[in-house]
Amino acid sequence: MSFQHIDPEYGPGASTEQIPGPGSAADTYLDGVNPFPAIPIPVSPTFGPTTGESQRPTADAILFSSDSVMFYVDEYTLLQFSNNNFRGLLPFLGQDAESRMLFLHDIHSSELEIALQALYKIPATIASTAGGGNLEELQLLARGISWLPTFGIFANVVVLPHTHIFDQILSYAPLHPLETYAIAGFHDLEQLAVDVSPHTLPLELSNVTEELGDQMGWKYMLRLFRLHMNRRTILMNLLAPPPEIHHPTRDCDYDDQKELKAKWNMAVGSLTWEIRADTPTSLIREIVEAYTGEITCKKCIKARDTRLNTILTEWSMSVRSI
Repeated sequence: MSFQHIDPEYGPGASTEQIPGPGSAADTYLDGVNPFPAIPIPVSPTFGPTTGESQRPTADAILFSSDSVMFYVDEYTLLQFSNNNFRGLLPFLGQDAESRMLFLHDIHSSELEIALQALYKIPATIASTAGGGNLEELQLLARGISWLPTFGIFANVVVLPHTHIFDQILSYAPLHPLETYAIAGFHDLEQLAVDVSPHTLPLELSNVTEELGDQMGWKYMLRLFRLHMNRRTILMNLLAPPPEIHHPTRDCDYDDQKELKAKWNMAVGSLTWEIRADTPTSLIREIVEAYTGEITCKKCIKARDTRLNTILTEWSMSVRSI
């Protein structure tokens, strides 16, 4: 999955321009009526002339995507988080409606929709960007978010926890954890990376391609590798100490208890080949009980179970995110 690196410069060769309305046509557009009824012009279902229940500001401008879809927006929101005056296109030249249209030649409506959803913090109104498991939809989200820096907007300023776009991206983590984590790293979305990282635990990090590594960036990739390695180390350290010995009895003296220690060590040795960042507690219990199943001393069995339950509890509580 590749992310766009879009040239933020705006000048004579840029493919984005202000489009004045023909006569007073822009006034009609801003009222939500097509001034050219013979020419059907599609309108974004999310960014139509009325704000509906989204509580976004009243529209005072129109954006046209490369496929000629109309988006009703307001100048204040476009400028609010931009450090380059929305790619040098704003503020508008005047307050008259004729000059308050922008034709964005290089942005498809599907990508512009996502960028504006992030900026306005409102949900999608169409299923294609509502989240799920389709990798192509995740790639579309990535492309949409990647337009924000072009307009001088840092993604980590608007893609925040508990926003709709944040939740959309996160919804892909169970099925596409590495690709979703790469989006978080690419845009320095700290909390998103934290929330996605537990979903990477079942994976071998050898699956991280050079392309994904470049997108994550060295900082986020290193944190992910440390998470996986640290969890393996934690489990190895938990398994190392054998069960405590008990006071010798007539049927089980100190020498007899060496059998439990030996079988415990054999179980740990077998588990060493199975240890992963997400080793299930059921597997740990299964292997330990299989190797120590011939132990008959009740006190030894109690010591084994006490040690095993402690390990499983601590392992289940071990840190699972970066």
